[in-house]
Order: sequence, then structure tokens, then C-alpha cells
Amino acid sequence: MKKSGHKNISCQEALKRVFDYIDNHIEDVSRDEFEQHIEKCRHCFDRVEFEKLLKSRLRTLQARRSTDRLRKRVDDIITKF
Repeated sequence: MKKSGHKNISCQEALKRVFDYIDNHIEDVSRDEFEQHIEKCRHCFDRVEFEKLLKSRLRTLQARRSTDRLRKRVDDIITKF
């Protein structure tokens, strides 16, 4: 069921929004459009679930294994971009 004022978005547009959605950095209208899309599209839904799981696993591994040296290297790489 389409809510008024909301458009259907393509898979390409949904995939652009995956990380904003996961990180909760998406505006309400875009969130609604995104959620409507992934309710209908198994491919995009699976991608969202994969990215959530990957982010969770990386967070767990980082907490367990990361050293100060590794964190510094990652920070150095990120700040270059």
C-alpha cells in the first residue's frame, strides 16, 4: 500500500541508501520509501540484512581484537579520504 506523497524507488536508489538506513541517517520520507521498497524486494532486503550482519560482526571483532596500532592505522587511512 503506497502512502500519499511517497514514491516507489528503484533498486539502484535503495542500494544507495542502505548505509544511511542502517546508520539511522535517513530522513523520514526517505526511510518510508526505503522500507516500502525492501518489503517488496527480496534482493534489496537480503542486502540490508547482510550489511547489518557484517557491520555487527566487524564491531564485535574490533572490540575483541583491535590493538591501538591497528586502530591508528585504520584512522590514518580513513582521514586520507
